[in-house]
Amino acid sequence: MASLTVIFVDTNILYHILHKTPRTEEALDLLEENPGDYVIDMVVHNEILYASTMHYLEHKLGIRGAYSARKWIKKHGYPKEVINAIKELFKRLNIRLLSSIYTEPELYDVLVQFRLLPSDAIIALTCKHYGINIILTFDEDFKRVPWLNVIP
Repeated sequence: MASLTVIFVDTNILYHILHKTPRTEEALDLLEENPGDYVIDMVVHNEILYASTMHYLEHKLGIRGAYSARKWIKKHGYPKEVINAIKELFKRLNIRLLSSIYTEPELYDVLVQFRLLPSDAIIALTCKHYGINIILTFDEDFKRVPWLNVIP
């Protein structure tokens, strides 16, 4: 049996699947059209937790902003609905979490050379370290990274 191709899934794909948006169907179609061994790193894990928490607090409770979110979480605890939704999505898609791997000099080089934000540079370097060359993302910035094949 042939092994599946390892495919990195960016935060925006996961976000559009978790939260009904105009791009939800497109994100789901991308996964269906590109079966693989789906992976994320710690950056994406952090980003989807944060973005989903902020979405939940704003849309369910009317709470906006990081300060208000911290205050609410301190009083009520972390929203289990967010954790459960993310855990269920990861389980359904069989997403594996990889450690983010990069060196400080590499990070600065990639930031400058490919004009990326720090989180995107870490993702690119993590993919390079693990030999991952496919990323599912709506973020066109990754198209500047020569070792990544960006889908769509």
